[in-house]
Amino acid sequence: MRYRDRISCQNRCERELNEAAQRLEFLRISTQRLRLDLRSQLERRLDEVRGRHNRGVARLEALRRAEADCWGPAAERAEEAVSALWEALGWVEDVLGLRPLAA
Repeated sequence: MRYRDRISCQNRCERELNEAAQRLEFLRISTQRLRLDLRSQLERRLDEVRGRHNRGVARLEALRRAEADCWGPAAERAEEAVSALWEALGWVEDVLGLRPLAA
């Protein structure tokens, strides 16, 4: 997911992170309805996903603060963090049997 300019990359990452935060909240609520043994395992996994979200937010902030001539590596790290977040969210959704609606 390479972008030609910094602003489009920042906007894309920010949108992805906001959508992921909403999905995380939905998954947290969905997890509350499960049996205790499965719930505790998924809550630990959701904590890990929250950590990935926080990492994505930090990478986005690093991209915003990057100097104009070296934003490329910061953009790559932000994109990698967002991808890892979505991968982790997908795992939790698969366990819960949830599939996101196609846009």
